[in-house]
Amino acid sequence: MIAFPGRASRSRNRFAKRPHRARRIVGWTALVLGVIAILAAAAPMLHVFGTKPYLMFPAHGRRAPVVAVMLSGDIGFGGGMSASVASAFADRGVMVLGVSSPVVFAHRRTQDEAVAIVSQAVRTALKISGASRVVLVGQSYGADIVATVTPHLSSDLMAHIDAVDLMVPGRNVYFRADPSGFAYLFDADAHPAPALNTWRGPPLICIYGKLESDSLCPQLTHAPRVIGLPGNHHLQHDPLPLIHAVMGALHRITPAIRP
Repeated sequence: MIAFPGRASRSRNRFAKRPHRARRIVGWTALVLGVIAILAAAAPMLHVFGTKPYLMFPAHGRRAPVVAVMLSGDIGFGGGMSASVASAFADRGVMVLGVSSPVVFAHRRTQDEAVAIVSQAVRTALKISGASRVVLVGQSYGADIVATVTPHLSSDLMAHIDAVDLMVPGRNVYFRADPSGFAYLFDADAHPAPALNTWRGPPLICIYGKLESDSLCPQLTHAPRVIGLPGNHHLQHDPLPLIHAVMGALHRITPAIRP
């Protein structure tokens, strides 16, 4: 029998190289994913979501005598359900002053700074719209901030607020927006439930996904309207049930807002 050592050697070498190649692929994949995660976490500071703190949604048709101040989720009004809800207000004649959370919370804030940001937004909305009444609204990350600062708003501002609406707020609050979610794995900056449960102010509405495990809504004992919708935090990516729930609940408090 004639042996072919060269062919056997080449075959062994080819198989021997495969684990090294696989390790390189895994390594490069991990590196790429790590870079993507870092860029996502830094996106607000890199102004990926814009630089303007406010986004206006003008009222359509007959204007209601109320204005909405809405804090967006941590990817702003360019994604998620924030823009859909804001547009639904505008379609009902309610002007919306949208506060872009990834812009104003691009860097870590203190609670006092968060209170000042929301207070200034309310004052600005009242001045621009000419309305005397306001509904304070937050969606996802924006709801976290609204839930935290509302009990600390001044009495003169509170006198103008008809209702506070929280859409899928979390139990833990962070004063820096992070679309990657990485920052939310660490210790929270605030836990709003205790303050909200002792707060006596305008009616509070809290809407959450029934499959959520870390929602603030079930912890609220004094909210007159706690509404559970199908799905998790993303509510099955369907804004229509959320819009219906928001407008219906607000209509009961402020009839000028059409359901």
